[in-house]
Amino acid sequence: MNNSTKKSYYQVGGCLPRNSPNYVKRQADEDLYKNLKISEFCYVLNSRQMGKSSLQVRTIKRLEQDGISCVAIDISEIGNRGVTTEQWYAGILRILENNFNLSEYVNIRTWWRERNYLAPVQRLSEFIETILLTKIQNNIVIFIDEIDSILALDFPVDDFFVFIRSCYNKRANNQEYNRLTFALLGVSTPQDLCQDQNSTPFNIGRAIELTGFKFDEALSLVDGLIDICQQPEEVLKEILFWTNGQPFLTQKLCKIIIENGGFIVNPKIELEEMIESKIIHNWEAKDIPEHLKTIRDRIFRKDERIVRRLGLYQQILQNDLTGIVADDSPEQMELRLSGLVVRRDSKLTVANPIYATVFHEEMINEELEKLPPYSTKIKAWLHSNCEDKSYLLQGEDLQSALVWAAGKSLRNQDFQFLTTSQRLVLDAQIEALELTKIETKKAQAEVAKAQQKAKRWISIGSAILGTSLVLSIGFSLLAYQRFRLAQSSREIEQTGTDALLLAMFKKSTTNQALLEALPKAISAGQRLKDLVNNNIPLAEYPATRPILALQMILDKLDEQKQFEDSFLKKRKIILQGHQGAVTSVKFRPDRDILASAGIDGKVIIWNFEGEKITEWQTEQKSVNSLIFHPNGQYLATAGSDGTVKVWNLLGEKLYVLEISQTEVNSISFSADGKYLATSGIDIPVQIWNVSSSPMTILSDSILNDNGLIRAVSFSPNGNFLATLDGKSTVRLWNMSENEFKTLDVQAISMNFSVSQPQLLLTATSNGVVELWQLSTGKLMNNFQSLHLDTKLVSFSPDGELIATVGIDSIVRLWNLSGRQISQFEFMDNVISISFSSDSKKIAVAGSNGKVWIRSVEDLDELLSKGCRFLEGKPHYFMRVVEFCQS
Repeated sequence: MNNSTKKSYYQVGGCLPRNSPNYVKRQADEDLYKNLKISEFCYVLNSRQMGKSSLQVRTIKRLEQDGISCVAIDISEIGNRGVTTEQWYAGILRILENNFNLSEYVNIRTWWRERNYLAPVQRLSEFIETILLTKIQNNIVIFIDEIDSILALDFPVDDFFVFIRSCYNKRANNQEYNRLTFALLGVSTPQDLCQDQNSTPFNIGRAIELTGFKFDEALSLVDGLIDICQQPEEVLKEILFWTNGQPFLTQKLCKIIIENGGFIVNPKIELEEMIESKIIHNWEAKDIPEHLKTIRDRIFRKDERIVRRLGLYQQILQNDLTGIVADDSPEQMELRLSGLVVRRDSKLTVANPIYATVFHEEMINEELEKLPPYSTKIKAWLHSNCEDKSYLLQGEDLQSALVWAAGKSLRNQDFQFLTTSQRLVLDAQIEALELTKIETKKAQAEVAKAQQKAKRWISIGSAILGTSLVLSIGFSLLAYQRFRLAQSSREIEQTGTDALLLAMFKKSTTNQALLEALPKAISAGQRLKDLVNNNIPLAEYPATRPILALQMILDKLDEQKQFEDSFLKKRKIILQGHQGAVTSVKFRPDRDILASAGIDGKVIIWNFEGEKITEWQTEQKSVNSLIFHPNGQYLATAGSDGTVKVWNLLGEKLYVLEISQTEVNSISFSADGKYLATSGIDIPVQIWNVSSSPMTILSDSILNDNGLIRAVSFSPNGNFLATLDGKSTVRLWNMSENEFKTLDVQAISMNFSVSQPQLLLTATSNGVVELWQLSTGKLMNNFQSLHLDTKLVSFSPDGELIATVGIDSIVRLWNLSGRQISQFEFMDNVISISFSSDSKKIAVAGSNGKVWIRSVEDLDELLSKGCRFLEGKPHYFMRVVEFCQS
């Protein structure tokens, strides 16, 4: 191979010709070809410059050799600015006419005008059925490239995807449609393509995974390297180390090596120097054709998710050896579509060392500092180790920051800064309330004088007014009782708040501060106990701050070394047995055991003392979800390998459902245990008959709601199936009537109430918790959960408590009125939570491979433990001795 041939051997950017010698054949080539050949609808949705167009060209060549008629429609060529609906659809027909030589059968202009009474999409549908399928007798594959360009059109095009779906559905009644297949290629996700939340989701077809070059696949690239090094295969390995097989970068680096002209002796050292000088150093000037700039523009795009997106990438950089758990959130999908990060074994990592070097952490930090209106102050506050209160926000600055933060996905440090600023304001308000107490006492003295005067008037009242006076006094007493209840509630809540602030928000949480705060919290708890007298449901408690104060103070005391042998340790148990993140944890119904599963593919059964009962390997790569059968005798696991497996509690496999080539991420048993619902990435929601042997899919299921389905759940009464998709849409499927309603919410998590089966709980990313009536789909109640970015929400089985989890890894418990009851803080990313069947315990699973079991204590239990803790500390115990001894 001469020098000129070598330089042209590698092509950087653009679509490779059909017969290009350096085309790298990947697994996707076989997957796409074989599925299209059997008329399976397919889509290849990936980041830019991954070789989608070259894959399309090669696949068309192979299909045409098999006698299949193909056409490639590049959506971007039709145009998207200033194009009308008519022009857009007519452009598609023109491409079909030209490619298949249909002009001899029909004059497309005349045919189009004669059907002006039809909508453009109806004309396209008629053209396919009456012209294309009748004149072309071969099987037909229509490739639609740059499908993401459709999102820039000035008109909605959901009808276009409905049309594609209809071509698939018509196969049941018209066998001619079995000859017609579509392949979509572009930079998008299925749920992004169909924008109308009220239309049926775009849920047909098979996702074709397009990955970077592997070494054995890329050996065709060695031919161009033979004359410039002694060990061309070693050079190729070093190239793939730096690019991780990213097609554009791999071809570019090969071309740079050829153009450099030297003979490579030490591939490791010489390639590193070449990459630094030719790609990384002053990269913006050398990014020709553009590649790195495209990634930069995509991740730095100024939208409502930029803070969360960059913060997420920052987190990936900081954990690049292990990555972070992939959850297919919108921010994660955006990063994946940029090409900057990739998913490997259920983890997100930076795609390759070149990207990690160019888009380094300092660059991300600088960009983040430019974004919030408080960037200067948060930087100074963080520099002070989060101790200098002068940098915290107050007044209009705080209000402006909260308005800016509303609806945005924030980093943990932004959340911490804003909540600490709010606490500072709360502290000031409490001080102001103390000052007003003096004025209140003066006002009460005036009221007392007025009451004395009223008594004198009553004593000389006439008998004629006696009856009305008695009624008046009765109503006055009732109003006074209500006034006293409200007044007492405020005072109790205030005392609880005082105790909480004393313990939590001092410059340092010392033992003395905690011991000072505990008697104050016990006193507030005592008054609350007397007020409710065990006759009021938790949801109607007029105050809950004493409960929260007691729980948090006892937790803080538990963390102090001098109390490490305390009985308080029994309030939480840590379970360790997984390698890597624990993705799902569930308590067994009506039993004292729980199960956990993780990315290590293991299931572990534990008792409540934290002891392993049994464990087994599921061989599903990573377990995304597990759930117990309602009878407690079995459990099911959903795997990243596309299977669902059912096990007994000894780890013996009973059933295997081969559901998909992609991941299954959510499963749910019906309350009677007869059915199992499954969902995942790019697969339909399916309902399986568990009672049959083998398990069979219900043939009359209409739940073809795929794309990305994040969660699926049966209602406890079995009447509804709820789905939560990748666009945060919640749908309620009425099982008996085969219809669905869409809730007016953009949710991040959902959960049914076991004790109140007509209620569904949802949480939004900005922290709003909402309760919905299933029968009507109407909102019943909502409250703000204090999480600026909520991840999980769950009902306790008794229906008394709601648990919420934020990206700050704080688990908060609330009553149904939205009053906070408890708060548990964890150091690692919380992935899964579960209540025990008696609602007395909550299990929390995290990214560090641990599971925590926490006691959920009521007011009586907390008061008892608070008193017991102070028994050996006379100085503090004397303040509450009368109550504690009783």
